[in-house]
Amino acid sequence: MKTAFISDVHANLAALEAVMADIERRQPDEIICLGDTVGYGPQPAECLAIVRDRCSVVLMGNHEHAVLYGAEQFTPLAQTAIDWTARMLRRRETLDYISSLSCEHNRENLRFVHGSIRNPLLDYVREADSPWAFLHLIRTLQEEFVGFNICFVGHNHRAFLGTEVGYIFPHDGGQIRKTRFHIGREKAYVSVGSVGQPRDGDWRPSWLMFDGEDVEYHRVEYDREKTIELILGAGLPEFLAERLRYGN
Repeated sequence: MKTAFISDVHANLAALEAVMADIERRQPDEIICLGDTVGYGPQPAECLAIVRDRCSVVLMGNHEHAVLYGAEQFTPLAQTAIDWTARMLRRRETLDYISSLSCEHNRENLRFVHGSIRNPLLDYVREADSPWAFLHLIRTLQEEFVGFNICFVGHNHRAFLGTEVGYIFPHDGGQIRKTRFHIGREKAYVSVGSVGQPRDGDWRPSWLMFDGEDVEYHRVEYDREKTIELILGAGLPEFLAERLRYGN
């Protein structure tokens, strides 16, 4: 069975449509969305409609949560964007749908969350910046991955694997290409990356395919200038438009 994973669309319809077209060509059995379909971007309702129609599992991210309950812990920039998003999503049917979402989902030896296993909604899985941080990852995998081996996450907008042997980063530029990785029965955090607002230095939307043994990361190009124009036209902060050009 082949499962496509997407996350952090962030109301970027042009990016989502490009990713969905790429997914369709590869014919997975299902698509799973790990949350944050809305927020930051200019087309939240349109993106929600696509994800709701096309994905077998859709999680609530912290931006959906903020639409419903407020964004008290957001930065001022994110607060501005979520206030705008909430004004765009006033239909009762839409709010009822968002309210129905969970921030985690379990399936056999797999777990799907938006954030992390410790806090499925708000916590971040990050690359280790010190030996102590890497030891913390190892301890988490060994002691807290109970009843499952692989946890798929979004939220951090970065594509990588966190394993007991190290952090693994996909790359498809230059002369060396490595985007497919065998997991098998190993324990791992699988960070999907972002469709609508990548922050790993690559502006192209990220998604991945999982076949039960291997994960394969994919990046696609899209018309980012279209989204940039819509962000600026909506009166959203300029920084949200500019960062799409650089993937940071």
